[in-house]
Amino acid sequence: MLRPHQDRAITMLKHSIRKGNSRLVLAAPCSFGKTRVAMEILKNTAKNGKLGILICDRVKLVDQALEEFDRAGISCGVIQSDHWRTNPNAQIQIASIQTIARRRYKPLFHVAVVDECHTHYQTTTELMEDYSKSIFIGLSATPYSKGLGRHYSDLVVPITPSQLLDQGYLCPVKYFGGNRADLKGVKNKRLSTGGMDYDPRSLADATEKDQKLVGDIVENFRKFGKGQTIAFCPSIKHSKKLVEMFREEGFTAEHIDGYMEQEDRTMIFDAHDQGEFQILSCSRLLNTGYDAPQVTTLIDCFPTKSKIAFIQRAGRIMRTCEGKTEAIYLDHAGNVETHGFPEFIVPESLHDGLQEYSESSLVKKDKDEIMPSVCPQCFQHFLITCACGYQRPPKETLKTDDQELKELKKANKEFSGEEKSKWLGEFQFYARKKGYKQGWASWAYRGKFGVWPNKINPQPVNEISESVKNHIIHLNIRKARSVKRHLA
Repeated sequence: MLRPHQDRAITMLKHSIRKGNSRLVLAAPCSFGKTRVAMEILKNTAKNGKLGILICDRVKLVDQALEEFDRAGISCGVIQSDHWRTNPNAQIQIASIQTIARRRYKPLFHVAVVDECHTHYQTTTELMEDYSKSIFIGLSATPYSKGLGRHYSDLVVPITPSQLLDQGYLCPVKYFGGNRADLKGVKNKRLSTGGMDYDPRSLADATEKDQKLVGDIVENFRKFGKGQTIAFCPSIKHSKKLVEMFREEGFTAEHIDGYMEQEDRTMIFDAHDQGEFQILSCSRLLNTGYDAPQVTTLIDCFPTKSKIAFIQRAGRIMRTCEGKTEAIYLDHAGNVETHGFPEFIVPESLHDGLQEYSESSLVKKDKDEIMPSVCPQCFQHFLITCACGYQRPPKETLKTDDQELKELKKANKEFSGEEKSKWLGEFQFYARKKGYKQGWASWAYRGKFGVWPNKINPQPVNEISESVKNHIIHLNIRKARSVKRHLA
């Protein structure tokens, strides 16, 4: 059974196709369940007697998708080297883009779902040209690549990351930031996605010499970190050094990279999944295609200017898991201060290849979120008003030299009396519609604002807004989980 946002996504895609769009991007944040949506699309394609294909850009993603399709009982073949599940007669295929590129004859299909479509390959362009009447649906949490709008004509955003969080599909994250490496003089390099990021070699030179920072990482993890952990480092050398220092302090840690044999990588992944060691450190390997919901802590030592890299990295700890109540982001790279909280970054448009390119121009900030700063009075991190009462002046940039990380907190949005009146009115309208006692609306109001609506006059309404609807869904999910825990 599809989740509400997955069902909404398919409805929105169908509506866009009926309008004449055949090249669409579905913005699918972390924990959206994009493979589940891909399965539903391709299952319906096969049911209508047509051919469908899921195109992946990594072998690991092919195998992960195959496991999901098998669990759902959906028959499919695999196009990837000499894969044991090769079946050219299957109506649904899961394919590696690299394998398609190497083969002389391309697979036939009427509907293609392109996973991680922000990484756009020349082979994908050729398929779009050869199969001009076929439908292409790209999936991505970060559709911010330069020129992506030249290949896709519509962007579908059925839900935001913060809404997924409110509804319990994402794990709440605590962010800690502060001390970081000095990046003055570090060179930049153009990325394949079109954006700019730090040059890997120049960044490695700047961070590998910062041994004091590496020591701080261990101490801050001892204080704030917990559970299964992954670490991102600016170089393989830095990652190996980090593992060495964690081991010296009594922690169990392993390094992993793409130069290792596949068999060795699989063994390390499995051991970490089973909890045989706590900290798995890499440079870039875990950024995409890594799915381990039990991971609770992220140690980020890898500064990046790329929103794509930042959001993909943060998503590694946002998945929910039984017994996991919160995740921890230890930001030693200043990435949260640079980009903002990842759950508030929402795609707004695709780059058309004509306008001047910048990732920031393609996103909007959900809930009017702004960049976090460090309070000069108490050194906590805040957005607008700090817990101690300090308010940020316009355009002020605040820093801290403290070695210990400080928690970055999201500011609670201030609601006007009129807005609170409207919320109460909608709660009461919902209660009448459902036949609830009128006291339910007061209970829902208290759950939202933390106080009873003693001096609030409800505003008459005749419909429920999307924000109130999402909040009620969140309340119902939380109540259901509470009952389930009580019965257990």
